[in-house]
Amino acid sequence: MKKKLGLIVFGMMISMSLAACKGDDSASAPEPGSTATSSKVKKEKEFSASSEVKQSSELPKTADSTKSATKQDDSFYFDLMIEAAQSQLPALQEQMGEMYSDITITAGENHTIVYTYTSREHLGYDMDMEALKPVLIKGMKPVMESVKGMFPDAKIQVIYLAPDQTEIGNITITQEDIDAAVGDEAI
Repeated sequence: MKKKLGLIVFGMMISMSLAACKGDDSASAPEPGSTATSSKVKKEKEFSASSEVKQSSELPKTADSTKSATKQDDSFYFDLMIEAAQSQLPALQEQMGEMYSDITITAGENHTIVYTYTSREHLGYDMDMEALKPVLIKGMKPVMESVKGMFPDAKIQVIYLAPDQTEIGNITITQEDIDAAVGDEAI
């Protein structure tokens, strides 16, 4: 129950912050007493007044339907988180300078955040991802720390592409990788 409440609060915060960043008046809340607010409240009151508590035999619940609903909720909140991260791409691209022609953040399978960096110039060799892993873990630790509360199984995949879209490096970072690095005092 506590986790669901946390998900709802997180979702509302993300929604409000995204609406605030939009910059148009359609995202602003209606004034108290306005038609939109009062009709919404009226609909909610009608719904709660007309609905009665049903007997448990009338409410079929199966483990599959509960898992499906939870999976949909997780997917919704994970997508919101990805959308919020994507809003930071201009700052990330500015920070990286002319090194990459494109940087994307997308949602992968099973709560995987996928960062894809496309190089401006062809390096002529594949990247040694195992050698780069400690640096990536250090750089991605704040991202992982911010999502692990809601998605404990979250992973970060970092993909490097040449200008012709051929893959020159690919690595996945898990919470276990970060914990091991912290344990080794590498971070």
